[in-house]
Amino acid sequence: MALAFFFFGGFLFSLVFGWIPKQSSPNPTPIWVLGAAAMMFSLAGVVILLIENERLAWLRNLVSWLLLVCLAIPFNWVAFGEGERQFSSSSSFLGVTSSGTPGETEGRIVFGFFALLMDLMVVLAPLHLLKNRKSKRDEIDP
Repeated sequence: MALAFFFFGGFLFSLVFGWIPKQSSPNPTPIWVLGAAAMMFSLAGVVILLIENERLAWLRNLVSWLLLVCLAIPFNWVAFGEGERQFSSSSSFLGVTSSGTPGETEGRIVFGFFALLMDLMVVLAPLHLLKNRKSKRDEIDP
């Protein structure tokens, strides 16, 4: 499974570095957002490899935090970055499907909400790990 994440991350990195040419677009995605997505997939592969290694728990925690940062970057760009955005929506319930095109403001509000949630997790995750580390140290050394 980790190999699949590494492969897709490598594919995105090849777009970032220009090894695979991108098609031009009227609203191009900045290269740093594409780089964050590439890094996110590569880091997910690393997390899968480290998931059961307790000796490298500190590295797994660091890589997981970096993965969260890379996941938050595109959401922040869509919500708060400059440029025009186009959104689409669809939903299905009991075989009935509806779709539509919400306005730019509605789309940015939704992405902004989730971007702020992820930003909060980026800040709180290290604090939580430090708190747990201190409490474990207190259990060993009363």
